[in-house]
Amino acid sequence: MSSNGYLDITDNEVVTQFESGIDIEARLKLALLDDEYGFAGDSEDNLIVLKDDLTTKPGGTIRSYFAYQLSSRGRAKDEQLVGFEDRQRTTTFDIKVDVIRNAVTNESPMYQQWVPYDMLESSKRVLGDWFATRFEFALHAHAVGASVITGDVYTLNNTINALQSRYIIRPNGTAAGSLSSGDTMDVDVINEALLRLELLKPKMRPAMTPFGPKFVCFLAAEQVRDLRKSDSVWFQIMTSAIQGGQVTDNPIFTNLLGSVHDVLFYTSNLVPPGLNSTGLKFKSKTRRAWIGGAGALNLAFGRGDRPSGFGINRFQWDMDTQDYGFKKSIAASTIVGAARPRFTDPKDSSVSEHGVLCIETYADYGSTLTDAEVYSPWTDAGATVEA
Repeated sequence: MSSNGYLDITDNEVVTQFESGIDIEARLKLALLDDEYGFAGDSEDNLIVLKDDLTTKPGGTIRSYFAYQLSSRGRAKDEQLVGFEDRQRTTTFDIKVDVIRNAVTNESPMYQQWVPYDMLESSKRVLGDWFATRFEFALHAHAVGASVITGDVYTLNNTINALQSRYIIRPNGTAAGSLSSGDTMDVDVINEALLRLELLKPKMRPAMTPFGPKFVCFLAAEQVRDLRKSDSVWFQIMTSAIQGGQVTDNPIFTNLLGSVHDVLFYTSNLVPPGLNSTGLKFKSKTRRAWIGGAGALNLAFGRGDRPSGFGINRFQWDMDTQDYGFKKSIAASTIVGAARPRFTDPKDSSVSEHGVLCIETYADYGSTLTDAEVYSPWTDAGATVEA
């Protein structure tokens, strides 16, 4: 690395530090991938399974296999087994990877005065922010089955499949598109969701977290407000936990919101709105929270860059110039794919979600803001919001 106070962009150490730095920046800004939260890892027990199979070999698809449990009753005592054997049922799920990228341009005539270091650091931060937002947006969209989002840069190169109806809970049995002020997020609807988790087949497993095996629920800000109202059951549960001495290991003293019945609660401003009655538009003043278990989502990476003498990075960067070197641009790219695993039973062609259950509730954002402001991340992605 250059020691004269400037960074040599042809130096492999500079290159690898910049490329790995974007990865770190994206992770730190995204709780879903931040190591501190322990949601993501290469184990099938993680909430988000990171798949790096294609970082060292060619190909654009990673295939996962799922084995169904045996369904026959078996035989007892002197009953003949021949002719009554069960058939091992397996199915597959594919996730594709492809390129997403962005770049920043510095058009200031002061470039030569400030650049070599400042522009690199600034670019790393803003590109890290951009990738973090794209990753989080796509992961939440896949989790809730927001199939109205179709652009590859927003879906991370995989089609978003709508959720099966039995994996969606709405308060009071309300139909899609008909949620009202009496259908807000509360402990009762969480209990309904937990009952559904227990009864669904194939059964969802809790994900491994720093707090042990837990399900993880992601809520929008409006849903958090409804839970936290001072007259709510949630407020009473959290207060009782503190009064009972559950302090040092109480998730409410971390960035998590709390824990009820082995479900950890976390908030994100990219939890999508609910859908209208046709499923073709988002619905104003609704949100679709989701509970995830082991293997709820997959995030796969392809080959990044490998500067001579260094390991493989997930990101690759390049610098370009225009107007005789007056304008300088820095670009970063990665080969990536995100998806929500789901499997089709070869026995009867039924589709099962692997690790996600959604809770769609009414979510009033108040009278001051507008749909255009509140739902801009999704309308920017090409979706429409129904009033």
